Amino acid sequence: MFVFAHPDDESVACAATIKQLVDQGDQVSLVVATWGEVGEIAPAAQQELQKLGSVGKLREQELTKAAQHLGISKLHGLGFHDGQINNQLVWGKLLINVIEQIDNWQPDVLITFDHTGWYYHLDHVGISIATTLAFHQAKHQPLVLLHSHFQPSSPGERKWRYIFRPASATHQVLVKDVDHKKIALACHASQDLSVPAYDLDHRQPATEIYELAFASKKGVKLMSKHTVFKMIDK
Repeated sequence: MFVFAHPDDESVACAATIKQLVDQGDQVSLVVATWGEVGEIAPAAQQELQKLGSVGKLREQELTKAAQHLGISKLHGLGFHDGQINNQLVWGKLLINVIEQIDNWQPDVLITFDHTGWYYHLDHVGISIATTLAFHQAKHQPLVLLHSHFQPSSPGERKWRYIFRPASATHQVLVKDVDHKKIALACHASQDLSVPAYDLDHRQPATEIYELAFASKKGVKLMSKHTVFKMIDK
């Protein structure tokens, strides 16, 4: 189960991972805390925005398309307001909601943002904290918690300037099908995803990277033999 803040987070950092998990027979579920309703809308999506009447509906539609392309079997939006994830929600209603999703769907592996939220986006940071807490507090205990890291290489992008490959990263997934990930990104036509697209064309090999945050004994065994997640050579 992947838990993120907005539509497009799943495709930016995890599209190849999701596709390969689905291809090997895993069921993949996705929870998003918000519909990204205050995000900027690219000119190419303005006509669709007028048709649907709201940014939230547009981004929900885009996420549904991306989920279908990736093979995600379960998709759920928690309905929190974009840009308004605060401490009260993180330690309260958001935490309770994520616990409910874990107990309902009972995943073996739980994946969310690293605690920096990639570039210190407070919605991302809040989701990371709430999901990590939920991992420990849910009645159903997943075997593994992974934190997703994102390391862009596109030059001149201010919001990514603080992002570096973390020393704490433990696992990576090779992007075997670059075109497939590009299609997933393109499903989010309202968003400017030029940075991850640039990486796919210029970073060789393209990878998606993770930190093994917690694992039970069964989880450690699972990750040691996993065919998708590979240990990073230190």
